[in-house]
Parts: sequence; structure tokens; C-alpha cells
Amino acid sequence: MRWFLDMCIILYSAGEGDRPDLNKKTKKFIEEKGVNTFLTCYYIKERDLPKYLERQKIILDEIIKKINDDSYTLYNSQKSYKLTNRDKKKLIKLLLLSKTINKAEDRIKSIMNLFSELERRINSFLQNYIDEFVVPVGEIDQELRSHLMSFINIGKSNKNYSDTCILASAIQENNNKQLIIITADKNDWNKELLQEVYNHYNLKKKYPKLPDINYLQDL
Repeated sequence: MRWFLDMCIILYSAGEGDRPDLNKKTKKFIEEKGVNTFLTCYYIKERDLPKYLERQKIILDEIIKKINDDSYTLYNSQKSYKLTNRDKKKLIKLLLLSKTINKAEDRIKSIMNLFSELERRINSFLQNYIDEFVVPVGEIDQELRSHLMSFINIGKSNKNYSDTCILASAIQENNNKQLIIITADKNDWNKELLQEVYNHYNLKKKYPKLPDINYLQDL
């Protein structure tokens, strides 16, 4: 079986997120890999993960600034605008946890080690568990991606460009060889969204087969 991993699976494998239950399910999913093939797309490897790790470094810098100078106003750096609401919640949580350590230098060292370990775990997962990266970024079908963009996050002003690139990559690769998408995003990644491909005159001919979606929560 060929499993196409959404980025959240990679992050849960590294212990990220605030859902211990999903971290546990991801660990079990990985342990039971066996002869199955794990794949993901180049968009995740070359675009999404680097952006994610960049934001983690911004979080780290913000925490260090606050530890060194308690009067520092959080999110006052040039790059802090890149942080999402989820990133900011993580920052506050880690900052509060660091206060259990007395010495400032020890607090900083502890936080730095945490982020170094996160990056190490992500890179280790990519190297040891991903068997194949598919669909170079420049080969993503823009007609397909654009059509998905019209139907993702309906009713929301914030459209997720990354999700449409990843989903388009999965659909394209499935056209070459069957795969199953695995994600934890039940809100935006759904069968109804994929079915919209069949409502497009050109795309329904180009992509007669669509991949199935499985959810980590249901494993």
C-alpha cells in the first residue's frame, strides 16, 4: 500500500502539536509501516517544512529575547509577523514552562535543545521513513490547484494555498500509481473537495481516478 503523508503526520511523528492522542496514533502508524510505502510531495519538503522550521526559529528568538529582557514586548521583531496564532500559543506555553528553570542561561539552553531536537526528529523521519518524494513543485498542475482553491475553506477569507498544492500533488501522483492520503485534517481535506475535480470539464478527463482519504483519528 502506498501512503501519501500530509505534513501534519510528519509533525506528529516529531512530537509536535497539542494532541498527545494523535502523536500516539502516528507512532503506531509508523511502527506498523512494514512493507508499505510512505511518500510525500516535494512541496512539503521544499516549501512547507522550511517555512515551518523558520517559524520555529522565530519562536526561539522571541523566547530568548524575553528571557534576556523581561521588558521586551513579544512579537516586536521584524520577522514575528510570520507567526500564526498556533505558533503564538506555542511560544507562550514554552515561555511559561521555561520559568520553572531558575537561571536564564539554563532556560535558554533548555529551549534551544528543544528546538534542535525538533528539527533533528523531522529530518530523521524524512531520511528514514519517506521512501519517495513525488511531483516536483514546478510540475504541480496549476489548473487543478486553482480549481481546488475555489472549493477549499468555503466561507473562510483565509484560503490555504499550501493545502491545494499538496492535494493537487496527491491527485497527480495517484493518476500515475494508486495511493491513499493519510491526514488528520477532517475539516478541509475531505472526499467532497476531491469530488469537485469531476465537476470540471478538463480535469475530470485528465484525472479519472481520485485517491482515497484516510484519517489518523480513525486508524
